Amino acid sequence: MPNTHSVYGERELPLEPETPISFSHLFHTLRAYGVVIVLSMAGVTIAYSIVAIALYLFAPTLKTTSLSFRLDFEGAERRQFPNGLRFSPSEIVSAPVLVKVFDDNHLERFTNFGNFSKSIVILESNPAYELLSAQFQSRLADPKLSPIDRERIENDFEMKRASLAKNEYSINYLRGFDRGMPETLIHKVLSDTLATWAQFAINEQHALDYRVSVLSPQILEVPSVEPDDYITRIQVLRSKVFRIIDNVGDLQKMPGADLARTRDHLSLDEIQFRLEEIVRFRFEPLVGLVRNSGLIANPALTIRFLENQLAYDQRLLQARQSEADVIRQALAVYTEQRGESMASAGTGTTGRTAVARPTGETVMPQLSDSFIDRLLTLTTQSADTQYRQRLVNDYRLATTKMIPLQQAVAYDTQILNEVRNSAVATQRSDPAVVQRQIVQSVEEVRLLILKMNEIYQVVSRNTNPSTQIYAVTDTPVSRTETAFSAQRLMLYGVLVLLIAFPITVIACLLHNRVREEEAEEGYEEGAVAEAGS
Repeated sequence: MPNTHSVYGERELPLEPETPISFSHLFHTLRAYGVVIVLSMAGVTIAYSIVAIALYLFAPTLKTTSLSFRLDFEGAERRQFPNGLRFSPSEIVSAPVLVKVFDDNHLERFTNFGNFSKSIVILESNPAYELLSAQFQSRLADPKLSPIDRERIENDFEMKRASLAKNEYSINYLRGFDRGMPETLIHKVLSDTLATWAQFAINEQHALDYRVSVLSPQILEVPSVEPDDYITRIQVLRSKVFRIIDNVGDLQKMPGADLARTRDHLSLDEIQFRLEEIVRFRFEPLVGLVRNSGLIANPALTIRFLENQLAYDQRLLQARQSEADVIRQALAVYTEQRGESMASAGTGTTGRTAVARPTGETVMPQLSDSFIDRLLTLTTQSADTQYRQRLVNDYRLATTKMIPLQQAVAYDTQILNEVRNSAVATQRSDPAVVQRQIVQSVEEVRLLILKMNEIYQVVSRNTNPSTQIYAVTDTPVSRTETAFSAQRLMLYGVLVLLIAFPITVIACLLHNRVREEEAEEGYEEGAVAEAGS
């Protein structure tokens, strides 16, 4: 029965059956429009190529020259100089360094200092990190990873990244702010910047000096002392010489200090030996000479000075003694508490009696408080040992510091008693002799201080050579970066072709459909005309 359709009671009209899509017709149609499609895609390709080339040629560009280098001094990975000062890579391109490079190379011919300082930047460069990042990105891109596996891979990446060296950088010069600076001059500017910063860090910041405070010859100045008060001058100089001897002891702890020599082959041990000789064979005999020769101008004032020195040294000795007692008491209290806790834990575990169980009965383990205490004792035993060792070491250092103070108190007491009990001199010595011996001793001590500073410089240079503060790892490389890279433009071109192709096909099919409809309408009109005639 044919399909019929009735609308509002009107006469039913037959409906035309829907024709199915003919793939053969579609194929022949596209084949007929093949030339048109090819020409259209070629036109789109040519048009896009013209636009892409224009964008690539006329887009803003930035030319960069880079020089890779590595910091080789100790502590560079922690951004810390060998002397303990904090270090920042931005210090390499600080204003004092760039000013010297700008003036030495006469860069005012090409740019001003403001643009020059903006053109040089420091970037962290680590090829190992980039390789590691690429490897883990490929592993994390797997869609089958579970959340647990993903977290494990991320933790593994963080651990490996933390183990990588962080002492590789690159210094970069950005072209575009200068007026045609030659490429060779840019290479020289980058190298000069690194060299200037290295000299600045060595000479101004003392970056490679070992972190030990070294005394200077200015310590021998004796202010506010009367020239004829020989006892006071000798005592002050004697105290300063002992400070210098302590400083020599600090220098002897530096690595390689026992092998270092001055230009005249003087070692730290020999310097210390000469300083002790000056105290023993110069200053102490001079005190007896002044006392027995009647050269004490004001005995009451000298006695008051010696009493003050004795009281000062006694207070220092008492402070050191109190410090040692506090450490010893802390160690005793801690040891006693640990002994009681361990004894209580042992009593709790050994006081239990075993209960017999029938054969074959399952025995469940009993976890008591004492058992947990013993586990905690075992886990904290390592930290407990370290803490006790630190207390014992602190006590040893505190008692060691008491020894020089005990000697000072004994010496002050001896000198004070001798000055108090000194008899009236029968023959007065020449003050010029005493004055000359004091001056000679001071000059010799001053020379030994200079020798000590010379050894300090030698040890610092041997520990951290200035030639190893940085190392260039690659030749200068220049690259040009544009706002539109060639790879990105090619991807855009592929995208344009993918969009243009279906649009062209659809347009061809629509055009063919229009032609077919026009042909059908023309046929029907011709048939109607023939029927009418």
